[in-house]
Amino acid sequence: MDDDQDQSPTLEDLANALNDDEGQAQDAPESTEGADDSQAEGATEAESDLEGEQEAAADDEGQAAQAPADDAVISWTTAGGEALEAPLSELKAGYLRQSDYTQKTQALADERKQASEQVAKQYQQVQEFAREQAQLMNMQEQLALFAKADWNALYEQDPTEAGRLQAQWRQLEARAQDTARSFQAKVQQREAEQATQFQQRTQEALQTMQRDIPGFGTEQLKAMRDAGIAYGFTDAELSQVADARTLKVLHEAAQWRALQAKKPATQQKVQAAPPKASKPGAASVPQSKREAALKQLNARRDVHSLAALIAASE
Repeated sequence: MDDDQDQSPTLEDLANALNDDEGQAQDAPESTEGADDSQAEGATEAESDLEGEQEAAADDEGQAAQAPADDAVISWTTAGGEALEAPLSELKAGYLRQSDYTQKTQALADERKQASEQVAKQYQQVQEFAREQAQLMNMQEQLALFAKADWNALYEQDPTEAGRLQAQWRQLEARAQDTARSFQAKVQQREAEQATQFQQRTQEALQTMQRDIPGFGTEQLKAMRDAGIAYGFTDAELSQVADARTLKVLHEAAQWRALQAKKPATQQKVQAAPPKASKPGAASVPQSKREAALKQLNARRDVHSLAALIAASE
């Protein structure tokens, strides 16, 4: 290898390099004739584009003027050779229905995909929590074993081994603390995410109720809570409801209770009426659907039983 290649560049070399760059920069501008030609070509192209747009607009107007009316009958032959005909309005309506169906199908597929991804994510988080919790419990068991050891006796038996084990004990304590902090942080993050998701679902459910039920507001929510409490639900259970379908069931239950409250005299007459005497040997009268639904609600205390009771009471 030459000595000239190993030698560092001098100030003069750097100055010459800068001068060379300046010379190239000065040589960069081109003659004005080329620029004038480019401008002329650009103007010609702009005029051509304008003429093309005007011709396209004229073609569109001509096509619009020639478009058939909605009552025009369209005839065609299927691949199997069957001749068919239908008004243009029906074909348009069918196309719109098909387009709407396709959009709804795609939206449903997207929702299912998102739900599947959400379930997979939650399952993975549960697995991670279970694995870290198992590791933490194993560390705690080992730490409890170290805490029970008689270190004085161990040092008398084998000072080297006792020192090594005690060092491992300290390292295990540090790992256990780090694992516990990490696990607690993930639990808190998961709880925060669940709270945010629950708040979003609740807001969407309330928006659905306001959209589908005119005048829906605080009074209706209070009546729904009272109806739920009356049917055996607790405040904790009702506070976890974030589904518009369940809210609608509670709303119908509240409406039914309000309707029944307006007819106390009728209810008293019905309750005071003596039972009809049955003929000897006749089969016993089966319980009504409402009584069966009420019995089921008292046993299960779920939304489905409440909906069955409302349906049986109508």
